[in-house]
Amino acid sequence: MISVVIPLYNKEQIIERTLKSVLTQDYNDFEVVVVNDGSTDGSVEIVKSISDIHVTLIEQENGGPSKARNTGVKNAKGKWILFLDADDELLPGALKHFDLLTKEHRDISMFVCPYIVDNGKCQIQEYEYKNAIVKNACKEQALVRISPHAGSALIKREFILKNMYNEQIRRYEDLEHLIRLYRDVTVYTDSTPTALLNTGFALASKPRKDIKEDFIGHLSLRGKNFWETMMIYTFFLWERPHYERECRKLYPFLYKRYDLLILYKLIRIFRKYI
Repeated sequence: MISVVIPLYNKEQIIERTLKSVLTQDYNDFEVVVVNDGSTDGSVEIVKSISDIHVTLIEQENGGPSKARNTGVKNAKGKWILFLDADDELLPGALKHFDLLTKEHRDISMFVCPYIVDNGKCQIQEYEYKNAIVKNACKEQALVRISPHAGSALIKREFILKNMYNEQIRRYEDLEHLIRLYRDVTVYTDSTPTALLNTGFALASKPRKDIKEDFIGHLSLRGKNFWETMMIYTFFLWERPHYERECRKLYPFLYKRYDLLILYKLIRIFRKYI
């Protein structure tokens, strides 16, 4: 069984579309676990109005996306977990395709597919994956050659239970989670798109008032291999302008790591050949 876990917070304008994209799939061995994370709009009423045996609604006080996903995984019954954001949609045939992949590649614990981004004006497919096992997922992520997203990544539940989301983090919690998850899973990329990302409904990912609610407030290179280090350092370079004062206090050593800066620039120049 595939468990589709949807963290829900104030998405009354689109949650019905999101749920219908799952419930109209040409596949029946699935459940939908909707975790209402303290919504203050009409989102919950819309979910309750959809009568379907596949849907389970769990309600909790607002704790952020990490806590909502963890709650969903703990209550899921399926062997496989597919996270789906409440403002995105599954493409037709997505669940059936994922099920086929699990049967064709029984040694794989994480499948990653492309997704389509709808910006309100046009739709663009992100990433063109080969049908192949990924030898080093951190390397491919650091080189921006793979990027799992909710709706486009199917993961064995047992591996998520070993690597739960950090509930302190409410921004870029998915990246922090991936770095740990990649150590345990075997990743396979497939060329078939499975999700539609509706950017028009997404809230802007604004910096948090408390840096500890952002992944950048939890950076550590200790015990990390080379490509894990490059993933973290790349993220640090991207995000430090949002928290310049806090970052200089937390990570003075990273501002002095000119070796990493040189490596970062070289990787960006030669990434097609690495």
